[in-house]
Amino acid sequence: MTDHAAPDALHTTCRLCEARCGRLAHFEADGRLVLSPDPQDPVAGAFPCAVAEESPRALNHPQRLLGPMRRDASGSLVPASWEEAFADIGQRLGASRSRHGARSLGLYLGESVQRRSRTLARSLAVGVALGTPNIFSTLSNGAGPRLRMTELMLGQATPLLADVGRAHYVLVLGEDPLERDWGPLQAGATQGEALRFSRKTKGTKLVVASPRKGPLADQADQHLAIHPGTEGWLLLGLLSAIVKGGWTDAQYLRDYSLDLERLSAVLSAFPAERCAEACGIEPAQLAGVALKFSRAAMAVVHPGHGCFSGELGSVAAWAWICLHTVTANMLRPGGIYAHPGLVDLQLAIQAVRTEDAPRTRVGGHPLLLLQAPGAALADEALSPGDEQLRALICVEGDPLLDQPDSARGAQALRGLDLLVCLSSWRSPATEHAHWILPVAHPWEEEELHLLDNTQMPVDLLAQAPALVDPPEGARSSEQILRAIVRAAHPGARGSVFGAHFAFVARFLAGAELGPWEERLVDWVGGIELEALAPPPHRIHKGDTNRAEWRVGHDDGRIRLVPPEIEPLLASLEPMPVDPELRLRLRTSARGTRAPDPLHLPPGGDPGLRVHPDLGLPEGARVQVRTRYGRIAATVRLDPRLRPDTVDLPMGFSADAMALLSAELRDALTGAARLDGLACAVELG
Repeated sequence: MTDHAAPDALHTTCRLCEARCGRLAHFEADGRLVLSPDPQDPVAGAFPCAVAEESPRALNHPQRLLGPMRRDASGSLVPASWEEAFADIGQRLGASRSRHGARSLGLYLGESVQRRSRTLARSLAVGVALGTPNIFSTLSNGAGPRLRMTELMLGQATPLLADVGRAHYVLVLGEDPLERDWGPLQAGATQGEALRFSRKTKGTKLVVASPRKGPLADQADQHLAIHPGTEGWLLLGLLSAIVKGGWTDAQYLRDYSLDLERLSAVLSAFPAERCAEACGIEPAQLAGVALKFSRAAMAVVHPGHGCFSGELGSVAAWAWICLHTVTANMLRPGGIYAHPGLVDLQLAIQAVRTEDAPRTRVGGHPLLLLQAPGAALADEALSPGDEQLRALICVEGDPLLDQPDSARGAQALRGLDLLVCLSSWRSPATEHAHWILPVAHPWEEEELHLLDNTQMPVDLLAQAPALVDPPEGARSSEQILRAIVRAAHPGARGSVFGAHFAFVARFLAGAELGPWEERLVDWVGGIELEALAPPPHRIHKGDTNRAEWRVGHDDGRIRLVPPEIEPLLASLEPMPVDPELRLRLRTSARGTRAPDPLHLPPGGDPGLRVHPDLGLPEGARVQVRTRYGRIAATVRLDPRLRPDTVDLPMGFSADAMALLSAELRDALTGAARLDGLACAVELG
């Protein structure tokens, strides 16, 4: 693949991950679509991506679903028409709502839905139009705790971005962005290049904390080999050491925060020594990082994938925000700052504040940006009652792959009166589906990227035209949802959101969204979409204003100790040592950059990674066991892991989720615990 564009190349933006790199697309003489890096792209430049450039193969993959399928009376999947699908699904949804109420219906939104503004808007509108709070999603696993604590401490659930390009001291948590993660710090992306430049020109110090020493840690000044799932303890220890040592910015705290004395009191139970022990590192290492972080002119913690998942999710997010606040690195250059993007959606976000939102029937979790925690799905389906979940639509996601305790999840799906899966492949959930509706590939859809402009430190609005036509048997998810809600004819009565909100949502659920996107962009961005029509189909206004304040409280002050955090801290304890299960499990890391098996290259399965010191031979078949489940796996030796860590990356089977418990969740957001469980690995 070359970086030189063909004469007829079309500028576009990749839809396969949140980085949204620019691509050049052209067609060979045989009609084959070819993708290459776009050197003019302000996000990634000429950075090559194997997944993006090989993705056209997925368009004609032999395992791709190319027509609706229904399960007949014998239990077999048979072909059906779109007309049959919409008529049957609409009738069954309407009957369930009439008989059992709006709460008997639900949606499950996969991770890819969060990256596509039109699909997300349609999904939320359909859920609200149906009147149900059961709009389950993966938002709670990672982004949820961060958004919830931002809402409590800053007044609104605004995205916060780490300004690594200007920082003098950078601490990176989570999966190595140069190897297996996507996002702002990946190789070739704007922030990654800025970090490399700042290290070269101004000597920026880089520290990486993770259970595995990856390529970025090789380049770093220091690597903290922490236990999996202990990022919250590390952030809590850094915060405690800085406050106890008096290494804070007194003037900043006086002018822009509340409750410093209360913060000192609640941190007294978490000395650096205790937090370091929970992380599996030396107290001197933690104290050293805390001192250097506080003394740096600009310092920032960049949290990677999985840092805010599990019972520590809200505690970790709270400590992350507090850490930057006490050192005057909050909402400022070189620290973390609010990034509304070129199109500021804060007015819409403020209209769905969490404290005013409906709650789940089981567990009482409030909806965050109208979304319920995915880990609560099985509870709602398996807990009897008049409002028990009985019908579910999975939109480009599979709860058996994304959520813990896949065995219980499968039991929940099997018991539903109706399960509809919008998918391009036969995932584990489709084995229980009454209907499988094939979705178009991202290259077959047009998209206006209104959401991902908050993931990069640039003011960028991009339009991605469809590159090829979808096959006759596939449609976009938002088109499918529009047809379903029209067939279901939900009324406003019985909605948990109230009649007025449900009425507006019903209109948006069945309307063409293109004109509404234009109005939204003009209303909150002051941009004419005609400017996006000519290549390169984007508006780029350079770097964002990192000094722009985004505190939503009337007094403009950050709440250091919101009341909701104190019960969590009072019950916080490190994971106890288990005499039978002496290893620590890590499942949050992505095993591959491929978004689904259709994009998976040969040999893409990373297997079960363990340290050679465990004495297991390469390629051995083993049993991995936790208190909650057992699976078989193949050993891959990895000397870069902590010797007591077992790395089982998320993949495209439900194996990893079978080892986890749905009961281990963050109390505020329902985020499922993905890392840190005690486990054992045995031959046989």
